[in-house]
Amino acid sequence: MGTSAETMPIEELSQRAWQLVEPLYLERLAGLVDTFGASEARGQAEGDLAGVARAAREGRVATLLVEAERHIPGRMDGATGRIEFDELANPEVDDLLDDVAELVMKGCGEVVVVPAERMPTRSGLAAIYRY
Repeated sequence: MGTSAETMPIEELSQRAWQLVEPLYLERLAGLVDTFGASEARGQAEGDLAGVARAAREGRVATLLVEAERHIPGRMDGATGRIEFDELANPEVDDLLDDVAELVMKGCGEVVVVPAERMPTRSGLAAIYRY
C-alpha cells in the first residue's frame, strides 16, 4: 500500500510534485529561450539591464527571464527607469533585478525565474518585448 499525500512529509511531497512539474517547466523554459533568441534578432528583445529597465517602466516587457540567485545592487528611478549601480552595504540600495521584475509585473508582464545555466544572457535578465 502506498503512502498517501496526507501522511507524507512535506519535503517528500514537494520533491514528488517537482518531479512531475520539472519536465513541463524545462520544456516551457526552452521555448521562452528560443523566443528570446528569435525576438532579439528582430530587435524585440534584449538583455541589457539599463534598456530593459526603461522598457519595463514603459510597460513594454511581455516576458522577463530573471536569473535565479543573482543580485545586482543599485537603485532605479521609478519615474524614468534610470539605474545606478552601488553596493549592498548602502541601506538605500536594493536589488535591481527585483526592481525590474516588480515593474514588469505591475505592467502585467510575466516574470520567470531561470537557473543560471539556462539563461540566454550573462546580464542576469532577458526581456521579450510586446512591441
